[in-house]
Amino acid sequence: MGEKSSSRCCCCSWFIGIIVLIAVVLAIVFTIRHNKSNKHPDDGADIVPLPGSIDKNYADALKIAMQFFDIQKSGKLENNKITWRGDSGLEDGSEAGLDLSKGLYDAGDHMKFGFPMAFTATLLSWSILEYGHHMDSTLLNGSLISSSMLILLPTCSISRLEIRRLIINVGIGQKQCLRRELSPRLIQRLQGLRLLLKRQLRAMAAASLVFKQSDPKYSSTLLKHAKQLFGFADNHRGSYSVNIPKVQSYYNSTGYGDELLWAASWLYHATEDKTYLDFVSKNGDEFGNFGSPSWFSWDNKLPGTQILLSRLTFFKKDLSGSKGLQGYKETAEAVMCGLIPSSPTATSSRTEGGLIWVAEWNALQQPVSSSFLATLYSDYMLTSGIENLACGDTSFKPSDLRKFARSQADYMLGKNPEKMSYLVGYGDKYPEYVHHRGASIPADANTGCKDGFEWLNSEEPNPNVAYGALVGGPFLNDTFIDARNNSMQNEPSTYNSALVVGLLSSLVTTSTSLKSFIYTLSTPYWLSFYKCVAKRTFNTEGSNSIHKPKIPATEKRRDKSGKRVDDVFHSVRSSSCSSNHVQPNLSFTVHSLHSTSLADLYSPRSMSLLIRSSYLSQSHIQPRNSKPSSHTNQTPLKLVFLSSFNHNPLVSLVNKRNPTMQPPTFPPSMTVKSSLIDPDGGELVELMVSESEIKLKKAESETMPKVKLTKIDLEWVHVISEGWASPLKGFMREDEYLQSLHFNSLRLKDGSLVNMSLPIVLAIDDDTKEQIGVSKNVALVSPQGDVIGSLRSVEIYKHNKEERIARTWGTTSPGLPYVEEHITPSGNWLIGGDLEIFQPIKYNDGLDHYRLSPKQLRKEFDNRQADAVFAFQLRNPVHNGHALLMNDTRKRLLEMGYKNPILLLHPLGGFTKADDVPLDVRMEQHSKVLEDGVLDPETTIVSIFPSPMHYAGPTEVQWHAKARINAGANFYIVGRDPAGMGHPTEKRDLYDPDHGKKVLSMAPGLEKLNILPFRVAAYDTVEKKMAFFDPSRAKEFLFISGTKMRTYARTGESPPDGFMCPSGWNVLVKYYESLQESDESSKQQQAVV
Repeated sequence: MGEKSSSRCCCCSWFIGIIVLIAVVLAIVFTIRHNKSNKHPDDGADIVPLPGSIDKNYADALKIAMQFFDIQKSGKLENNKITWRGDSGLEDGSEAGLDLSKGLYDAGDHMKFGFPMAFTATLLSWSILEYGHHMDSTLLNGSLISSSMLILLPTCSISRLEIRRLIINVGIGQKQCLRRELSPRLIQRLQGLRLLLKRQLRAMAAASLVFKQSDPKYSSTLLKHAKQLFGFADNHRGSYSVNIPKVQSYYNSTGYGDELLWAASWLYHATEDKTYLDFVSKNGDEFGNFGSPSWFSWDNKLPGTQILLSRLTFFKKDLSGSKGLQGYKETAEAVMCGLIPSSPTATSSRTEGGLIWVAEWNALQQPVSSSFLATLYSDYMLTSGIENLACGDTSFKPSDLRKFARSQADYMLGKNPEKMSYLVGYGDKYPEYVHHRGASIPADANTGCKDGFEWLNSEEPNPNVAYGALVGGPFLNDTFIDARNNSMQNEPSTYNSALVVGLLSSLVTTSTSLKSFIYTLSTPYWLSFYKCVAKRTFNTEGSNSIHKPKIPATEKRRDKSGKRVDDVFHSVRSSSCSSNHVQPNLSFTVHSLHSTSLADLYSPRSMSLLIRSSYLSQSHIQPRNSKPSSHTNQTPLKLVFLSSFNHNPLVSLVNKRNPTMQPPTFPPSMTVKSSLIDPDGGELVELMVSESEIKLKKAESETMPKVKLTKIDLEWVHVISEGWASPLKGFMREDEYLQSLHFNSLRLKDGSLVNMSLPIVLAIDDDTKEQIGVSKNVALVSPQGDVIGSLRSVEIYKHNKEERIARTWGTTSPGLPYVEEHITPSGNWLIGGDLEIFQPIKYNDGLDHYRLSPKQLRKEFDNRQADAVFAFQLRNPVHNGHALLMNDTRKRLLEMGYKNPILLLHPLGGFTKADDVPLDVRMEQHSKVLEDGVLDPETTIVSIFPSPMHYAGPTEVQWHAKARINAGANFYIVGRDPAGMGHPTEKRDLYDPDHGKKVLSMAPGLEKLNILPFRVAAYDTVEKKMAFFDPSRAKEFLFISGTKMRTYARTGESPPDGFMCPSGWNVLVKYYESLQESDESSKQQQAVV
């Protein structure tokens, strides 16, 4: 059983990798074949269109955009053009005897991810294939084309790979360090298939190394093995992130169907073998998401596939009416129609300034990617003579698509309400506080692990300018906060830069498309270079034979059984091949051919151009004028599949760079599960004793020493026993307590971290400690005197109250509600152990049916077929501003492509301070909100969160977020000053109101949860309703605080119309009237006495 399971997992893990290999190889073959002939098989001579007049603004922006790739290089940098960049990550992989120093950092932190890098590579290559004639001599004197051709080099190394293990990430756990370089860093391995792909990869690599312009044998050999790999991938389907759970918190793949379609599309372009056309035709209904336009991103390649396949209907006469391509063409048209603002089917996901706006995280990704596709489609129409695009009853011209694309590009470059260029270095005003480690720390600074935070928190602009960086972009209201710790808006990425290069390349001048798709270099210098490399490295002399260098003894290792394990493959380094365009002594060791599961890594989406793109992304080529390499031409290549990460990629609403918010598209046949997020530790903890053991356990507990619980202790027993604190299985022992108190996290046995920002502990006094003595087990007694469970294998340790209070609240000032209620009067000892309870915790207050456990909530989400769950915690009554935020969030999720997002309205039900509205009153008010239709009962679940309230601000909000992960929510709405309170002794807030949401974006263990920052709502005195605050009309908005609301209710004064639903307001009025009556009664009694 174990072997089968492992094998199956390995096969799935390799799936996407294989697909990417195929795609890259196909792109190479395609390039070779079209260098051989500039004739299109159907259309005769393919004329390279002459560029029109150059748009200087776009040309300048394009030159600047290209610089960011030099900024992002990792490893040993020689003659790098960026003067403030230095060497970094030089010891990556050293612990395993590997050199993983090369590559590109994905964004502003020290991470190298294969999955999004594949997207970067694909976009750069596609841009050159389509618009190389715009760039070559006109703009960059061939440098971009040269770089693109060098991307082909990784394929040279694939044949040398004898698969023993995969390196899937480098640098995890480095978030606590902020410095310019990191060495050494942890790597993670995935045991792979040893020799399954060996034969296929060898021939393919040989062919890619020894390109011969007129030798069809190489092409046929390459294609033969590419086909074999595709067949293997198709038979072992799966998503890499399913088999590698750790990556889900960073760059999660939401499906593999788009990968297969993308791969098959490129296979057909390269071979014209209708087998692959049949594949996309037959699998379109399952994976193509026909009729459902979606957003193009690193996680969703369906729009790109639809555009690529529609290309065939434009340029191949025999396919113009293909039924198999009809769904792709129609959906591509729907995507285009959704982009044109005046289209009857135009998306409403736009800012008032005109920007397509899909995601709060990395907001510019979708408008730029959509614009690139729009220019492609526009050029396809122009080239093929198609004059009109039908959108409903309205027709549009290619110029309308190009106009849309220009509007988005212009917005990006400064034509926006902020008058801000979001491309750093372009224009007079651009972000100066970019979230980028290298740019924010002076080049001559010598920083330790923690020292860099001095510059993170500095109010001075970045000392180094990250030229070419495209930052995340504006909020929905077109505003932008230029702050270094605002990673949501102000962090750049390499895939953003690749998109910018594609878009600007398409707009820099006007022309039609190349029907044969591949831009042909007038002098194919790279072919002779490859021949030279192949000859010197493999002694091929044009043959298909491969000489396999011996692996040095230093690379031979043995596993625990003594069996030899080869680390990786063989490296190719040339010290004597040169051309007019390529510097001699080029080193092209490939150290990271992208990430994990061959099913998502080598995926169709990236597959087609990934390997060649991977080369550019890895930056393994030494710059021109570099010093001669000291390596021989048979230095063993360490070819590893890797991705590295140490920061939340929430790219959007789905994954920071998840950003986050990549709109997931699920094939119609897929079963959508609502529990989109795994509980911490992989499974929910449930600590109820089984029915068969209860009698025995209860009898046993009667003989144990007793620990009397307070009401708050009992609430914590409730929390732990239902799994809200998973993977915690009881009150904390000392090591867990110290980790939580000092690091806000717990380290699991596998080395991973989960968030645990609040110590969950049980205090006992001296008498109880003495009574327990040396006993290892104790019984737990409720405040009512019932034995409700036990703690086993207990550990007793000192309760340093001052340290606990200072670390949790950041102050020891008197007046902290939880401290005065629970900590100050508690004992001087803490007891930890494994919890067992004999029966569910009930409160018998008429609200127990609202107290759903994480397991019950997950089941309810599944019953409702939710594909997104967004949680909103509150300890106050719901007013219409809250409702506006929740309804707007659901609308945004629907626009992102989710079909049935469910709101978890989750009021806190444990201890709260005396002046908070009691739980029973709040629950009655919430029910009125639903009854009045302010929130939709069909898409809302109301449940009570049993945790007590600490009022510990940013520390506590992490606990609230973590608990919602365990409940199955994958989106969490965080408000202003969450879990905060006024200072207990001074007239000010205890915590900065914005720190809660900032901390959540950085907190360890919360990366997989998508944080939705609270949009400020206030009462619009003009519109007479709650609305999102508009700074330009600040005087027309009225902020009604909780204190003001309570004053209204106590005095019987009505709030402004539209502030709260009337029936809900009446509940509060009655409650405060009852308090006044109680006060009056108390005064009369005192008078009588």
